[in-house]
Amino acid sequence: MAVQIKAACGTYIRALLTILLTLMATIGKSPIEFSGEDWKMVANGLWASLLPVIMRALSTNDDKYGRAPKE
Repeated sequence: MAVQIKAACGTYIRALLTILLTLMATIGKSPIEFSGEDWKMVANGLWASLLPVIMRALSTNDDKYGRAPKE
Protein backbone atom coordinates (compact mmCIF):
# COMPACT_ATOMS: atom_id res chain seq x y z
CA MET A 1 0.00 0.00 0.00
CA ALA A 2 2.86 2.40 0.68
CA VAL A 3 3.97 2.20 -2.97
CA GLN A 4 0.48 3.18 -4.13
CA ILE A 5 0.34 6.11 -1.71
CA LYS A 6 3.75 7.35 -2.85
CA ALA A 7 2.63 7.16 -6.49
CA ALA A 8 -0.58 9.06 -5.71
CA CYS A 9 1.34 11.72 -3.79
CA GLY A 10 3.76 12.12 -6.69
CA THR A 11 0.90 12.66 -9.10
CA TYR A 12 -0.73 15.18 -6.75
CA ILE A 13 2.48 17.15 -6.20
CA ARG A 14 3.20 17.37 -9.95
CA ALA A 15 -0.34 18.54 -10.67
CA LEU A 16 -0.28 20.98 -7.74
CA LEU A 17 2.97 22.62 -8.84
CA THR A 18 1.75 22.89 -12.43
CA ILE A 19 -1.55 24.48 -11.43
CA LEU A 20 0.01 26.86 -8.89
CA LEU A 21 2.65 28.08 -11.35
CA THR A 22 -0.02 28.55 -14.02
CA LEU A 23 -2.25 30.49 -11.62
CA MET A 24 0.60 32.74 -10.47
CA ALA A 25 1.50 33.50 -14.09
CA THR A 26 -2.15 34.17 -14.90
CA ILE A 27 -2.68 36.45 -11.91
CA GLY A 28 0.51 38.34 -12.75
CA LYS A 29 1.37 39.47 -9.22
CA SER A 30 3.59 38.21 -6.45
CA PRO A 31 1.83 36.37 -3.60
CA ILE A 32 2.49 39.36 -1.33
CA GLU A 33 0.24 41.48 -3.58
CA PHE A 34 -2.58 38.92 -3.88
CA SER A 35 -6.11 40.08 -3.10
CA GLY A 36 -8.79 37.93 -1.51
CA GLU A 37 -10.03 36.87 -4.95
CA ASP A 38 -6.52 35.85 -5.98
CA TRP A 39 -6.21 33.62 -2.91
CA LYS A 40 -9.57 32.04 -3.75
CA MET A 41 -8.19 31.13 -7.17
CA VAL A 42 -5.16 29.53 -5.52
CA ALA A 43 -7.42 27.63 -3.10
CA ASN A 44 -9.44 26.34 -6.05
CA GLY A 45 -6.17 25.18 -7.59
CA LEU A 46 -5.49 23.08 -4.49
CA TRP A 47 -8.60 20.96 -4.90
CA ALA A 48 -8.42 20.99 -8.70
CA SER A 49 -4.98 19.37 -8.54
CA LEU A 50 -6.63 16.34 -6.92
CA LEU A 51 -8.53 15.59 -10.13
CA PRO A 52 -5.63 13.76 -11.88
CA VAL A 53 -5.15 11.60 -8.78
CA ILE A 54 -8.85 10.72 -8.67
CA MET A 55 -8.92 10.00 -12.39
CA ARG A 56 -5.94 7.64 -12.13
CA ALA A 57 -7.31 5.94 -9.02
CA LEU A 58 -10.61 5.21 -10.77
CA SER A 59 -8.97 4.05 -14.00
CA THR A 60 -9.16 0.34 -14.73
CA ASN A 61 -6.07 0.60 -16.96
CA ASP A 62 -3.73 2.16 -14.39
CA ASP A 63 -1.51 -0.46 -12.80
CA LYS A 64 0.31 1.99 -10.48
CA TYR A 65 -2.53 2.74 -8.10
CA GLY A 66 -5.68 2.49 -10.17
CA ARG A 67 -8.38 -0.15 -10.15
CA ALA A 68 -6.47 -2.42 -12.53
CA PRO A 69 -6.62 -6.11 -11.61
CA LYS A 70 -3.69 -7.14 -9.42
CA GLU A 71 -1.66 -10.11 -10.58
